Amino acid sequence: MKKPNLIGGIPTISWSASEIQRMNILENLQYAVVGKFSYGAPDINEIRDLIPKQCGLLGSCQIGLLRNRHVLIRCDLMEDYIKILSKNSYYIIAKDGYAYQMRPFIYDANFKAGEETTKATIWIHSLICCQHSL
Repeated sequence: MKKPNLIGGIPTISWSASEIQRMNILENLQYAVVGKFSYGAPDINEIRDLIPKQCGLLGSCQIGLLRNRHVLIRCDLMEDYIKILSKNSYYIIAKDGYAYQMRPFIYDANFKAGEETTKATIWIHSLICCQHSL
């Protein structure tokens, strides 16, 4: 247990980057994705059933509610983590027939559900070209 420090009269606990990384591994957050439902969402129990199937996840995952429009998806496999982040958005089709848009974002320790993210996922593909002389 860390002891809180008083900063401006407010009890505060600070962690180093290595401590945060270790906690992320212990809490299985190294392959965590935030799913943001911008225009409503199905019930959390339905989301837990639908996301693995409709996003094509191979391994198991844990899904929890972060805030009213955000879910935390903790993938067990790196392949599933990459797969879910490989698309800009998904349309999760609920039992009521409505397609709810969900956008995936990389989870990090600085994530704030009340703010728009300033990070974007990009994929870089390198092409190596070789020249042969005869």
